[in-house]
Amino acid sequence: MSNQQNKKNVQIICNKRALDLTEELPGRQEENHAKRQCTEGLFWPDSDDESIFSNAKLEDLLSGRKDELFGTQVQTSSNMMQSELPDDGLFGDTSFADTSLKLEPAGTRAAADHDQQIDLSGDADANEVFKKINLNDLSVAEMEDIFHGAEDFSEPLMQNTQLFLDAVAFKVLRTPEKLNQSSTKGDESMSFISKSVLEGIVQGTQYETCEELRNRSILDPVNWESQAFADFERDNQERDNFPSKGEFYGLPDKVKRMILEHKGIKSLYEWQDECLNLPAIRQRKNLIYALPTSGGKTLVAEILMLRELLCRERNVLFILPYVSIVQEKVSAMSPFAIDLDFIVEEYTAGKGKCPPQPRRKRRSLFIASIEKGAVLMDSLIDVQRPHEIGLVVVDELHLIGERGRGATLEAFLTKVMFLNANIQIVGMSATIGNLSEISSFLNADVYTRGFRPVELKEYIKCGSDLLEINAAGQTLDEIFVPSRSVNYPYSEAVKKADPDHLAGLISECAPEHCCLVFCPSRKNCENVALLLSRIVPKQKFFDHRRSEKIDLMDALDKMCGILSPVLAKTLPYGIAYHHSGLTTDERKYIETAYRFGVVTVICCTSTLAAGVNLPAKRVIIRAPYVGQEFMTLCKYKQMVGRAGRAGLGEAGESILIAQSKDNLQVGQMLFSPMDKALSSLDQQEAVGLQSLILSVIGLNLAECRRDLNRLVNSTLLSVQASTLEVAVDDIVLRILREMFKNKVLQVTEPLGKSKINCSEIITTQDVNQTSARPAGDRRLLIGQSTRFKLTNLGRAAFKAGIDYKRANAIHKELRHAQQQLILTNYSHLLYLIVCFNSNERGDELFPADASILFQVYTSLPPESQALFKQLGFTEAHAARLFKKQSVQGPLSLQLNRLYKVLILSDILDLLPLPNVATKYNVERGTLQHLISQSIAASSAIVRLCEELEEFWCYKPLFERILHKMDRCGTLELEPLMELPGVKINRAKQLYAAGFKSIEDLARIRPMLLVQSVEHMPLRVATEIVSAAKIILMKKLDHLEEETENLKVCLQSSSKD
Repeated sequence: MSNQQNKKNVQIICNKRALDLTEELPGRQEENHAKRQCTEGLFWPDSDDESIFSNAKLEDLLSGRKDELFGTQVQTSSNMMQSELPDDGLFGDTSFADTSLKLEPAGTRAAADHDQQIDLSGDADANEVFKKINLNDLSVAEMEDIFHGAEDFSEPLMQNTQLFLDAVAFKVLRTPEKLNQSSTKGDESMSFISKSVLEGIVQGTQYETCEELRNRSILDPVNWESQAFADFERDNQERDNFPSKGEFYGLPDKVKRMILEHKGIKSLYEWQDECLNLPAIRQRKNLIYALPTSGGKTLVAEILMLRELLCRERNVLFILPYVSIVQEKVSAMSPFAIDLDFIVEEYTAGKGKCPPQPRRKRRSLFIASIEKGAVLMDSLIDVQRPHEIGLVVVDELHLIGERGRGATLEAFLTKVMFLNANIQIVGMSATIGNLSEISSFLNADVYTRGFRPVELKEYIKCGSDLLEINAAGQTLDEIFVPSRSVNYPYSEAVKKADPDHLAGLISECAPEHCCLVFCPSRKNCENVALLLSRIVPKQKFFDHRRSEKIDLMDALDKMCGILSPVLAKTLPYGIAYHHSGLTTDERKYIETAYRFGVVTVICCTSTLAAGVNLPAKRVIIRAPYVGQEFMTLCKYKQMVGRAGRAGLGEAGESILIAQSKDNLQVGQMLFSPMDKALSSLDQQEAVGLQSLILSVIGLNLAECRRDLNRLVNSTLLSVQASTLEVAVDDIVLRILREMFKNKVLQVTEPLGKSKINCSEIITTQDVNQTSARPAGDRRLLIGQSTRFKLTNLGRAAFKAGIDYKRANAIHKELRHAQQQLILTNYSHLLYLIVCFNSNERGDELFPADASILFQVYTSLPPESQALFKQLGFTEAHAARLFKKQSVQGPLSLQLNRLYKVLILSDILDLLPLPNVATKYNVERGTLQHLISQSIAASSAIVRLCEELEEFWCYKPLFERILHKMDRCGTLELEPLMELPGVKINRAKQLYAAGFKSIEDLARIRPMLLVQSVEHMPLRVATEIVSAAKIILMKKLDHLEEETENLKVCLQSSSKD
């Protein structure tokens, strides 16, 4: 069969579609990949000769010192350059016959090894080039970090295939005869890696209702065959009364055209059509659907959300895990909102009004982080408006098992379920190992499908050997299939610097295709990026999209305020790093450049696997660690899932680099079941369950122990109680006792004139177990039907969204500060905000640097030193701080807090973020996180003070500081900074270009904005214009609502 026919068959199998979205558009022409003019449909050009940004002029500005910055440059073209100049890089003039990994029969392995080697026959001095590689500029610390910080890397080449197979032989495999016998019995042990890897994601299609999952024993064999629609019409179950408005899943045909226009999607995959016609969708039941990463889950969710907004005319709440993804989705949905006449609202940190403005004419899509989504729902319940929400969609549902945030998500979903307000819940995830338990918790049907639009080939690198993972194998030889050996002609120096052949593996793929390198730590990301920039084939990487890389560096310098020294060295070669130490803007520029092939290699941490949609042709896992912890199967699947996306070729490739010391753990990880999402409500002294109980009492969803037991028994914790070995009812009783003792709860019924001793709380169970009490010993009896409510402090804690212990602590700080509040500057208020987020040592996020703290303190004017003195910091303490150069002793808590206060003060004084980062030796991204954390704390303190009359004076003060910190701009720039993603540098740019208000931006066409503002990509311009229009739509809605209310008042008065 010809190669062309093979490719055609693969295309049919992998990209099978159920519904064609393409329509004949008037005047439509075939795409032309030649050099073309910038149009509204084009973000970045494909040609190397064109700029990323339409009018960037850095090349002209730097023409006098280009050689100094980037070395000798040659003319580029849209194809890979074949340079005539000598290359002093690692590989010289090298060529790669094939950029994909090949699986060859064992007999032809030697030939394959020879073919895969880099051809240096044309370079007579190749060996001399390798010998001259100079890595002396790498520091000892950098070299150690590149080697993962391990102690046993002195002999990295000791690792090989046999060592790995010997280590993973802990799994006793059986003969094919035994396998066949056990398979007829449904023996669970017959499955090997195929079962463990596919624990939560099945091959083919599976659809099970929550009732079937509840009745099926966990030991029953699962039928992995396609069975989704065999009994769709069983029992002729009545459909939901769905008001259809068109043929496209009930949506207007306009939606189909918009998906094609804005997303470039011509047709749906078969599974997407299948999922959108499930009984759960037709009957409006809760649904969980799970597919591998890159399967197209988000499009299904978006269609469901549009159906709810346009057809059922109810609001939608979309929960996303990270602020960056929330902002990205707000931007992506804005064009749909404008054309389809609904509102998109961002709910993150200080953004989003709670409760939201009620609207008669337009429906709202609330896109929120987990924490702010929970606050939004609480506010709607509090004002008796939860019915306005018709659909809740939760992305990355497996995060319900994460400590901290998982408890918040579980509590949120529990309340939505407990409300019984006809709110449908749809959850999606790629990695959940206990779908049946999550289904039981949400009372949801489950749809699973082992679908990927392109094939994923997974490899393990053992020394120089590459083993392909065959998940269907039954023996070690069948599971780990030898593919090839890599043999790059490294010099001795390069072998020591790059023992894992990263440069060679990357050069096989990049710069023609994109590559992600996952590293264990943030520092390792930077050092690996630096190393790669020094040893990859220089001319090949340097010439690729050169002018656009120059523009990218200029944009980072001007728009983000700084170009990182490491990025300045790596970006000329299309190599970058990506982690939380970079600011949001820096990460966004790098991500966008990567999507359009300007940056082709990103060294990143594991957060990129879950937080950002960046597909790659090849994914390399530098080491099987996330920080200091060994990675789980869930993390591994998230990372390798980034390899291979539709449009990036027929197959994606992932390579896990395994050192000999990690062989056993790598095997155990691969053979382990998918991570289970376990409730964390009972973790950390049950603070999650405390917060849930506090909120449901505050929202009047429960007013006695009977109500609480009914609610708590509907949590995931209750479903998993036997597995986790927890007694849920006992935990609830303990929490109630603590709440009464801390005066967070009080009994509703009058208890006579006698004063209650709240330190002696007993329950009806205690009465049965207690013998005679001393006479006169007063106790409070809490029966199953005893009604109680929150005290003022308890309600303040609930409104602030914090547990009562934190509320007690901040109440104490506020009351103490009230006696001698310093208002000559913002420092004292900032100190209270830092206290809100502080741990017991005050060193959360980062500890104080003693030398910097001393230098800044001594340079402060007397009025700014007043807070230090009030907290007990004297000249003697300052001298000790200078002498010991460490923050220790009784004032360590206060000093760590004051360090953050000094940072926030400089930020409020509009000192550029890069300058602040340099001054205090803190990463820019960490500072940005501190700002976001402080904004959320300010908002929570405002809500707390609203409930406590004694703190009436604080409310306007913290509202002002919240507004100032959220904007961090001057008065004239504040309107522009309402726009999502517009920071102070971009606001200054827009203001200087004549766009001084939201109205100015709403009137302009995106292309005109691109031409008027430097470094303004068309996509960003479109997002800004769309966001401006939505802000005006909100204002119009508000005015229309006020007008309608006034009309109603006038009409009623005239009737009277």
